[in-house]
Amino acid sequence: MVKQSRVHPVHVVGAAATEFVAEHEAMLDELVFDVVHRALRECGLRKPDIGLSVLASLDVYDGRSISSGLTSSATGGYLSDAFRVEDDMGAAIIAAAQAVSAGDVSVAVAVGVHNPENRAATRHGFIEQISNLSFDPHFGRPVGLTAEVTYGLHASTVTADGTLTVDDLAAAAAEQITAGAGGVRAMRRAPVGVADVLASPRVCTPLHELMLPAMCAGAVAVVLASPARAGRCLGRDARLTGFGGATGGYLWDDGWLTDPAETTRRAAGLAYAQAGIDRPADRVGVVEYSAVTAALDGPVSAALGCGSPRRVNPGGGVLSAYPGVANGGLRLIELVDVLGTGETGVSHSVDTVSGLVAQNASVLVVEGL
Repeated sequence: MVKQSRVHPVHVVGAAATEFVAEHEAMLDELVFDVVHRALRECGLRKPDIGLSVLASLDVYDGRSISSGLTSSATGGYLSDAFRVEDDMGAAIIAAAQAVSAGDVSVAVAVGVHNPENRAATRHGFIEQISNLSFDPHFGRPVGLTAEVTYGLHASTVTADGTLTVDDLAAAAAEQITAGAGGVRAMRRAPVGVADVLASPRVCTPLHELMLPAMCAGAVAVVLASPARAGRCLGRDARLTGFGGATGGYLWDDGWLTDPAETTRRAAGLAYAQAGIDRPADRVGVVEYSAVTAALDGPVSAALGCGSPRRVNPGGGVLSAYPGVANGGLRLIELVDVLGTGETGVSHSVDTVSGLVAQNASVLVVEGL
């Protein structure tokens, strides 16, 4: 049974991404201007057509307070409505889509930018330090806890109870990296095998470097439009029929370890309800999800309820390229690129600043036209 969508569909009419590399030499506003300019040009729109700009970025990564003051104009927000979310770009896309669906604007732009203000050689430690500081300092006061540690703790429970072995994790990681190798947006461009994954540096037992996301820098822009405006646009033609977001709990609630995809399940429920989908396993043909480790593949897949879709992370997912807070936009572009006419797909992204703790999840239901 297919129910009618409970929201007005929002069309994806343009999208662009920078090259994803270890470090960009350009300034943040240059990266943002580049992708917004190209995304607008793709669909035949101009800056005056933008009714709302929503930016996803984090001051602490950008190295300055109120960093959106630098990038707001580049998003098309000068003399227009604009705001910033300190979250994954999936949240920015949802905010922009809600404005279009509600009829507040006919065109909105969602942008994500990630190019931390430090050298790539020292970036891993920098991001992990930020992650540690993001945990509650007043009640939890964790010592040495970071995002990667939470992923390691979860993977340890999965291997300890016999659900998966370390070789299973390595095989799944190798499969995803190899699937994305050579892709135009890949950071890891060479196929790898199980031995290569296990030979990579150990990060947090039982996880090795190649079992974790391929950290990179870059920017992504997505142009959304109402159905009436989309009919007069060039470029892409897909539409969002449902979107949902959910926020996780606290450190002292062990749900982040025992049920790590709980926020994804709630976000997916909202998105499917909006799209009028009762049985996603019967409808969804392509999934782009952000399972940060192979140990999370099963929980995330189950939370999305898509069964066994024909294609899962065809571009390699986050193990192929993970541009920080711009990841939600990258996952959507990767999905739209392969979505066939009349086919339904799902894009999923998460905020990884504090790992599995207090995790935010965004789910988009997309229909190819």
